[in-house]
Amino acid sequence: MPVNPSLVLNKVNDITFENYEVPLLTDPNDVLVQVKKTGICGSDIHYYTHGRIGDFVLTKPMVLGHESAGVVVEVGKGVTDLKVGDKVAIEPGVPSRTSDEYKSGHYNLCPHMCFAATPNSNPDEPNPPGTLCKYYKSPADFLVKLPEHVSLELGAMVEP
Repeated sequence: MPVNPSLVLNKVNDITFENYEVPLLTDPNDVLVQVKKTGICGSDIHYYTHGRIGDFVLTKPMVLGHESAGVVVEVGKGVTDLKVGDKVAIEPGVPSRTSDEYKSGHYNLCPHMCFAATPNSNPDEPNPPGTLCKYYKSPADFLVKLPEHVSLELGAMVEP
């Protein structure tokens, strides 16, 4: 069974590599990306050194990373505009599709945004996974297909 090596922040100044399960595509619009390049953001460093950013406090282990690009390795049955082998940049924030902000075209303002590598405000729910892992699952519409002339390195810096 394939594993998903992931860089996990356990607590302040404590990072380990952990082998998690490869995410399963549970929605017909899901895509599995093999992450190839990830930028280290100031927020990753801040979580590592301080365990928090404002109200977002690390209370349980979390996979870091949110500036990434990779290659599509699997697509759900409903995905029509991406295929295996496509290079993509990963949008790290996925909104609630029922919020007024999302419905009005301002998804980035959604108060219920699920943002990669950001501690969950509900202690009973797991933290959203970050992208410092081998495989990352995302809704297809939150992946940006990269043109052939754009490298994965540049794609990781796009942070759509």
